[in-house]
Amino acid sequence: MSTRSTPVRIGLLLAALLAAGCSVLDPTYKADAPGRSGRPPVEVKVDIVGNDHLGAGVLRQRAEEYMFDLSRDPTRESAVYDAAIEIEDHYRSEGYPVAKVRYEYAPPGDEAVWPASVQVRFVVEEGPLVTVDLSLAGNVAFGTTELLTLWSRKRVGALSLGGTAFVEADIHAFAEQLRTFYRGRGRLDATIAAPMIDVDLAQGSARVTIAIHEGDPHTIRTVEVAAPLRERLGDDLPAPPIGTIFTQAALRDYRNALRSALRRRGHADPRPDVVAEPIVGAPTAWHLRVDGDAGPVRTIASLAVRGNDKTMDAVVLGRLDLEPGDRYDGGKLDEGLRRLYRGGLFRKVTMVETPVDGDPGKLDLVVQVEENPSRAVELLAGYGSYEQFRGGLRLEERNLFGTGRGIAFDNRVSMKGYSTRLTATDDDFLGTGATLTVGGEYFRLEQPSFTDEAAGITTAIAQPLAEGLTARAGYTYRNRTDADAFTELPRDQLVDFVEGTVFVELRNDRRDNLLFPRHGHAEFLAFERLAPAFGSSVDLDRLSFRSALHLPLWSRVQLVLRSEHSALWPHEGSDRVPLQERWFSGGESSVRSYRESQLGPKDGEGNAVGGEFSNLFGAELRFPIWRTLEGAVFGDAGNVGTSVQDFSFDRMGFGVGAGLRLLLPIGPVRLDSAWNPDPLPDERTWVLHFSVGYPF
Repeated sequence: MSTRSTPVRIGLLLAALLAAGCSVLDPTYKADAPGRSGRPPVEVKVDIVGNDHLGAGVLRQRAEEYMFDLSRDPTRESAVYDAAIEIEDHYRSEGYPVAKVRYEYAPPGDEAVWPASVQVRFVVEEGPLVTVDLSLAGNVAFGTTELLTLWSRKRVGALSLGGTAFVEADIHAFAEQLRTFYRGRGRLDATIAAPMIDVDLAQGSARVTIAIHEGDPHTIRTVEVAAPLRERLGDDLPAPPIGTIFTQAALRDYRNALRSALRRRGHADPRPDVVAEPIVGAPTAWHLRVDGDAGPVRTIASLAVRGNDKTMDAVVLGRLDLEPGDRYDGGKLDEGLRRLYRGGLFRKVTMVETPVDGDPGKLDLVVQVEENPSRAVELLAGYGSYEQFRGGLRLEERNLFGTGRGIAFDNRVSMKGYSTRLTATDDDFLGTGATLTVGGEYFRLEQPSFTDEAAGITTAIAQPLAEGLTARAGYTYRNRTDADAFTELPRDQLVDFVEGTVFVELRNDRRDNLLFPRHGHAEFLAFERLAPAFGSSVDLDRLSFRSALHLPLWSRVQLVLRSEHSALWPHEGSDRVPLQERWFSGGESSVRSYRESQLGPKDGEGNAVGGEFSNLFGAELRFPIWRTLEGAVFGDAGNVGTSVQDFSFDRMGFGVGAGLRLLLPIGPVRLDSAWNPDPLPDERTWVLHFSVGYPF
C-alpha cells in the first residue's frame, strides 16, 4: 500500500527533518555496537573552533564516521587524524584552498582502563575563500559556453550568486572532461594543456586558463563489407557511415546496425566485426573493414513462457507476433520486448534462445518474466488553498484475470465536492501498442461562481508516436444537471445541458522527471468539438495549448517558463455558452495574486463569470535553500476575455511573489505568497496559497 501525505503527516515530516537537522549539531557521539574486545563504547565529545564561515553541524557530519570509530576504540588516534583530514578536504571543496585543520586529543594512557568519555578538539585555520575566473583559449569549433557545461563547479554566496569556488581538483577534472569531449567528437589530435593557475590569496581570487588545440576532425572515408555479409544482408545492408565523424560511438552504432539487420533476416546470433584502419597519406581519414560470422538462419521450433504466475501465456506471446515454424526475426522480438515492458506488468523480461540439439537451423524460445504486483491501494490526502482539505482512495488491478488489462476505481473528496470514477484500460489494444481507456464518472464540485454536477462516460485511445510524443483521441458524453449559479448571468447561460464531445490531444513531454523536473520541456495541444451530431445540446469548439520550459542555470538553480492559451467558439446560430464551459483564471496554479477563478470578467456582484478566451504566462526561479527545502521567486501574468472575437493580451492581471517548497516523495509541498501590483477595488493586494505540486 502506498500513502500520500496528509497535512498532519506533512507536519510530522517537517518535525522529523528539523530533528534530523538538530541531530547533526549534537556534539557527542557514542556507538551502538561494543568496542574492541567487547568493551562498551565511550562517549566522544567534539568541539570545533575557528570555523567562521562553515557551520559546525556540517563539519561534524564529515567527521561523524570517524568519531563513532573512536567511540569503539578511544586508543585509535588515527581516527581523529582521518577526521581532521576529512574536514580539511571539505574546506578545500568549498573554495578554501589553504585551509588547515589540526586536532587536540590525548588517547587514554592505560589501554586496560577506558574512560567514560573523551574530548576531541578540532582547530580550524580557514584562510580566505577563493573564487575562480576560468577562461579557455584556442577553442573555435565548440563555444566556451558549451564546454563550460562539463565543469562540475560549486557556486558560493546567497542564492549561489557569489561566484564559483576555486577547487583545484575540479579544475583538473574539467581538463580531463575536455579531453574526453574532444575525443568523443572525432578530434583525436586535440590536446588540452595543463591548467595554468594563478592564485591571489590577498584578493581571494584565482585566474585559471586552459589552452586547447582542437585539431581537425577525423572522418570515415571508405567502408568495405566482406562479400559473404553483403550477400546475407542483401537490400537490408545498412548505409555505410561514409563522411561520419570517426568516433568509437560511430563504430558501435554501425556494428549494432549490422547486427540488427542480420537478426531481422533470421540470424539469431550474428557477430559482425568492424575494424578501423587509418588511411595512409590522409592523416584524418579512416577506412572501415567489416567482416565476421553471420551464423545460420534459424526458425523457431517452440515458444514458451516461464515465471508468469498470474498472466496468461497468450498475453505474453501475443506481444511477440511470432509463432512456431516462423523464421527467427530479431526485430519482432525487440519490439515485443518493448511492448511487454511498456504494459508495466513485468519487472524483468528475458528472451532465452536455445539451439535445438542436432538441428542448428532451429531454436527454442523461452520468454522468462518476473511479474510486478498487479494490485495497488493508494490513499491520497493533501490541502489546497481553494479546495482546502482533500483526500481520496484509489483501488487498481492492472492485470485483471491475467488478461493484461486493468481496472481502477478512484474516489476523491474535498471541502468543495466529490467525484468517483471507474476506468478500464487495455495497454495493447488489438495488438497495436495503443492504449484504450473506457471510464464512467460522477462528480459534484463547487466552483467559485457555480456548482457543477455531471455523470458521464469517456472512451479514448492513445498512441505513442515517438519518444515522449503521444496522440490521444476520444469521445465524452456527460449529462450536466442540478446546476446552481452564484452570479447575475441570464439563466440560459447556466442550465442543465448535455455535453457530447469529440476530442483530439497531442502531448509532447521531454522533461527528465514528472514530479521534480530539472530540465527539458513539455507541450500539450487539445481540440474539442461539442455538437448536436455528437449528442450535445450546445454547439461550440474549444482549443487549448500549454507549454513549460525548464532551464538549468547552475547547481540546482533553474528557471521555469510557461505559456498557456485557450479559446472557444460558439457556432453560428448558437451564442449560448454555459458557464461550466467557459475559461476561468487565477489561483494557486495560475496567476497567484488572485484567488481561485477571480481573474477576469465579473457580474455586478463581483462574481466571476469566465470568458471565451484566456492567456497565461509565468516565470519562476527555483533554488535550493537547505536539504529538501527549496525557494522560489516568480512572476505571473494572465487575462480572460468575454468574447473570442476580441482575443488580445490586454487587461492583464499580474502577480509577483516568492514561495517555499518542501520536496517530499509525493511531490513538492508548496507555500506561495503573491502581490498584485495593480488590484481593482474588489481584489486583494496579497494572496497566500498552500498546495501540493509545482504550479507548472
